Amino acid sequence: MNKRFLCVLVLIGSLFATAAVGQSQSAKRQLKVLFVGYDPARPMPEITRSAPGGMSKEGFTAEYPVRMPAFKALLDEYFTQVTTMDCRDWKPESSQPFDVTIFDFRPNPLPNQDSNRIKNHKRPLYLPDDFSKPVVFIANTAPEMGEGIGLKLDWLCLCLDADAHHLNTKHAIFKGPLAKVTPTLETKDAPEGLFHYTTGKSIPKQIPMWKVQNEGYLTDRNARVGLVARGDRFTEGPDAEVISSGVCTKDVGAVALGRHGNFFLWGFASSPVKMTEEAKKVFVNTVAYMQQFDGKTPITRKYNDRMATTNNVREIIANADRATFEEYLKSIKEFNEHNKKEKARIDAKKAAGQALTSQEEEMYPYYEHEQPLPTWDGYLKGIMGKYAAKFGSDAAAFQAYMNSNFDYIYCDPNAFFSYTIDEDVAQIGIPNHSLKLLDACIGMLKKKEKEDLALRVLQRYTGEKYTAAANWSNWLSKHRKKLFFSETNGFRWVINTYN
Repeated sequence: MNKRFLCVLVLIGSLFATAAVGQSQSAKRQLKVLFVGYDPARPMPEITRSAPGGMSKEGFTAEYPVRMPAFKALLDEYFTQVTTMDCRDWKPESSQPFDVTIFDFRPNPLPNQDSNRIKNHKRPLYLPDDFSKPVVFIANTAPEMGEGIGLKLDWLCLCLDADAHHLNTKHAIFKGPLAKVTPTLETKDAPEGLFHYTTGKSIPKQIPMWKVQNEGYLTDRNARVGLVARGDRFTEGPDAEVISSGVCTKDVGAVALGRHGNFFLWGFASSPVKMTEEAKKVFVNTVAYMQQFDGKTPITRKYNDRMATTNNVREIIANADRATFEEYLKSIKEFNEHNKKEKARIDAKKAAGQALTSQEEEMYPYYEHEQPLPTWDGYLKGIMGKYAAKFGSDAAAFQAYMNSNFDYIYCDPNAFFSYTIDEDVAQIGIPNHSLKLLDACIGMLKKKEKEDLALRVLQRYTGEKYTAAANWSNWLSKHRKKLFFSETNGFRWVINTYN
């Protein structure tokens, strides 16, 4: 072949290749993404008990070389700049040059922390209170890093498996911007845990589900377990949204995919190696979706994940009956039987001289303990709490009293699942979640009627410290259209600062 002709062919081929690369690059989203996890080029962290992410030692060890590279490869397909960083090196300033940060494992706690704050919140800080860059948390990284700054992405249960359900398929993360996805829904048996809650009474035995990953801890002991956050009052304000629940042991409101301010919970735990093709696309869409929330820090802050909400109180009222008690007894018996079988299995394994897995060694001491069975009176007393002295074993009277006063329930935001009837509000006779209550109290101040009571209610449900009727009236007039009631942020009215 003529050498000159051959050179022309090579040149043309090079131009086509360059054009193809240019087209591929232009199809990518102009986004700078930082992925924070364990760099396989670095030594594995020392594992003293369970591995990071609640994984088995065997599962973590097997995945260590491939997890970060798998995420990097997926993100590189869709974004123009993807940087990985070992979580042991990350600092808040590390995220500043990037549009979105993904946390696969938690970094080191922030230095020079206030010991009183740690004592009050019972956890160290991993993020500054004012951290405003968009974040995607994977699984348990969300509560580990987020609870210290009051995120609703809390630790309800590390028990999320492989499928999502009660999915908002119209949400933006299924529309793009990188890949439109129509989730493939398959009808499957609903998780048994759903039916243990009042919210699950009307749920069919089989429901549509979307497979997010091709592995789950229910079928693979070495799989990383996903996490769900509490859905109670999650969407009470404009700073949060829920996209789906998932297969777990909790109620239908448990959050598997959700956002609070500039933070997103991707509760499913598998790497792209085990994600479905649809889930991979939705994951990258989620990363792109979060870019718009730069600076949109949460309005509400939930520093006590053990506080009661009116959702919890509804469950308490409903559970004060014999049928629920019998179901509770059955579940304890099944739990004890399961532990007995697991103990016998491990004992047989030990007797045969077989090595135990790290997970078996960790769980064995728990299998040795049998949970005691409660009596009806003991169960009811636990359900009623402080009201047990008032109603004794009269469950029907307790239920009637709580239902008739439900609009006046106050949940202490600083206590452990504590609730009571606010007698001040009951005396006024207007629900505490209604702005009419504030109007009525201001009116009482103006008329000089029961001023102490009116002032207590106004201060309790707003957090403001005014004393004069004119000041209260001006404050309410100024903020009325921006107010929303937040149980999780102090059980009070909060101003929507987004508007």
